[in-house]
Amino acid sequence: MSATWTGPGIMQALVTLVPDSKLDQDTLEKWFYEVYLPAVLQTGIVQNITAWKAASPGYERQWMIVMEVGDLEMVQYGNRKHVGGGLHEIPRTSEIFPGGGAVDEFVDFESRILERVEVYGEEGSTADDVTTIIYAAMQPAPGGEKDLDAWYREEHNEQMSKEPGYKRTTRYKPLFQTRNSGKGKPGGLDFVAFHQFGEGNKVGTEVEPLDPMTEWTKRCMAGCEKIDAAVYRKVKTLRG
Repeated sequence: MSATWTGPGIMQALVTLVPDSKLDQDTLEKWFYEVYLPAVLQTGIVQNITAWKAASPGYERQWMIVMEVGDLEMVQYGNRKHVGGGLHEIPRTSEIFPGGGAVDEFVDFESRILERVEVYGEEGSTADDVTTIIYAAMQPAPGGEKDLDAWYREEHNEQMSKEPGYKRTTRYKPLFQTRNSGKGKPGGLDFVAFHQFGEGNKVGTEVEPLDPMTEWTKRCMAGCEKIDAAVYRKVKTLRG
């Protein structure tokens, strides 16, 4: 039996139209904002939902949806009568889709469930006072997990907090991830951080190393098997 999920976290969705999709982005977003995401909020599991757009047009995952969850046990077990507390019962078909089909026919949909492990900085939520996030996911080489965690806690968070407009850093670890059938393996990494910024930030369209780049930072970067980082701007927030 799998371990019980507990405590706060997020559900992260990365949604991209497949090549030659018969569905356009405007229709896709209309369905998400007006139909699917409100239905997710109605389950009572999710506190709020924020949609983000990649600042760089060259980044692969242009559209990201982050759903904040107060207790991940509700995602896992729901009301104990069925998994997900009704999330899996939300229809994924729509009359506004070509042929009335399911959304999965038209998109590459990667879904991740992540447990919160650290909050550094001001109290608050990305749904409130944040306009920009630096999304940083890292996969340390085997044996490098302890050093990478210490780097965040003892150096990197504090260094990041000195940047203009900084609000907080929230870190997560993955519990579960999936990708709709036939689209390849999910690409989530083990260390995930959302560096959050409000008004007055100087974050550009690309993720840039902090200055100065410390020796510890260089060691951690060199010791990672993979790094996935991008700047996102807030598009819209929906609340329960």
